[in-house]
Amino acid sequence: MEIRQIKDINEALPKIWEFDQDHQRINFPKDSPNYERFKETVLKEYKEESEGFFFAYEDETIIGLLRLKIYYNAYRKQKYGEVRNIHLDPVSRGKGYGKKLLEFADKYFKEKGCGYALAGVSAFNQSSIALFEKCGYGTTRKILEKKY
Repeated sequence: MEIRQIKDINEALPKIWEFDQDHQRINFPKDSPNYERFKETVLKEYKEESEGFFFAYEDETIIGLLRLKIYYNAYRKQKYGEVRNIHLDPVSRGKGYGKKLLEFADKYFKEKGCGYALAGVSAFNQSSIALFEKCGYGTTRKILEKKY
């Protein structure tokens, strides 16, 4: 697997959207993806930090996506990284690629001077939770939701 930075967001948008729909189906099964909102968010984040957008390739086929973002925590007085999105196509899961993507994210964040990294993971996505825990992430907070 090779990880390459996305250079042309407009060219990459259809593939990112494809992955996002699968990501939404897994993580938020009762919600419906909204293309306009997705596009607005992705373009905004790309404009803010384009170097944090990556595709994972097997040979020349795109098999995954990694979106990373750096923030500053004023309370801790340090930078931190957020894994905004990690996604692999279904046939590429379970082969160790997720671990390689998170190792890449760790290196990226450390090189940018981050003191820690975080990721929000849906409670529905037990395989992602297991991956993050296997790679050293621990639970520091929970977000609870009540439906009406």
